[in-house]
Amino acid sequence: MIVLRDLTRLAVRNLGARKARSALTLIGIAIGMTAVVALVSLSLGAQRAVERQFAKLGADVILIVPAGGLGEPRPAKLELSVLKNVAGVKSVVAVRREILPVKSPTVPGFLNVVGIRSEGAQELFGGLEIASGKLFALDRDEVVLGDGAARDLNATVGESVTIQNRPFRVVGILKRTGNDQDDHALYLSLEKLEELTNEKGFISLAFVRAEPTVDPTALAQEIQRVLRESVTERDFVVQSSKQLREIIKGVLIVLRWTLGAIAGISLLVGGIGLTNTMLMAILERTHEIGVLKAIGAQRAHIVALFLIESSLLGLLGGLAGLILGGAIAQSVALAIQQFLRTDLFSIAFDGALIGGSVGFSLVLGALAGAWPAWRAAQLSPIEALRYE
Repeated sequence: MIVLRDLTRLAVRNLGARKARSALTLIGIAIGMTAVVALVSLSLGAQRAVERQFAKLGADVILIVPAGGLGEPRPAKLELSVLKNVAGVKSVVAVRREILPVKSPTVPGFLNVVGIRSEGAQELFGGLEIASGKLFALDRDEVVLGDGAARDLNATVGESVTIQNRPFRVVGILKRTGNDQDDHALYLSLEKLEELTNEKGFISLAFVRAEPTVDPTALAQEIQRVLRESVTERDFVVQSSKQLREIIKGVLIVLRWTLGAIAGISLLVGGIGLTNTMLMAILERTHEIGVLKAIGAQRAHIVALFLIESSLLGLLGGLAGLILGGAIAQSVALAIQQFLRTDLFSIAFDGALIGGSVGFSLVLGALAGAWPAWRAAQLSPIEALRYE
């Protein structure tokens, strides 16, 4: 224990005697660790934001979307009774999106108009929160505006907006979600939207909620089979919220590992720089190594000395990168929250990331210094003492 303490003091003194070189080596490791920590914490934060969104939707929900090519598919005709008659279905919510001419007393334009099946309106709005006002009545010409749509139209609760030359009273405004498609939209009952378009039975999306005793994944497969047999005009994509969450989670995991690997390249470069620094230290301190061996230091002591030095550099660089990476990730998260006006997104800066980053930087330092430490231990004391 005493020998280890003395070697640690000697290692710290040696690093302090070469401040410029130690600082440059530390910066190289810190830059790599900064990139890794920032990217990993942001990608983990994105994954958790997605999971929170799906948690709001519910694990027992199945989504049905008309199949299409690039972009959002056009609404397709679907009899909702087909879905209601499938065994295990608790409720069905239909949604239809159309781009229609909308104007307020001062601003004209075209916006997304979202019709929601009347009896499902309350259920769908479980994931959308009212900031002011109330939800539209089912039998009146009333609309709820997304946060962005309210700003686009310069409209407030109590005013009127015109859709297809038909006036609707604004009764509510939603909180901002961060999704432009939802924020810049007007919401009304599906029946009212069908009256505006003179087309009935079309949907852009359907939510099916499964009975508590039914497996949503199995029900999704059954719905897909029923739709293929009963609907001939268009195909529909059927996925449970659990399946969608797993797909998105898998994509985000691949993205996180890809970004981490790219950032890890700079960390690897920092480790190579650390190895070079330790090799240069051997050349500069060959005579010192000879003196240490002459006064009784064993090979294990020489190895420990250089490993402690390289590990300290790796640890300090990792800590600096952890702090800087966390600060950068937090700044980006705050910028996203301010830009999107949502608190859904936050970084995942937890104990696992902190412990993993510190541990990895320590191991990286030890590995980078292993070969130089072994070379230093192999030096002959007589040749080392002669070295100038």
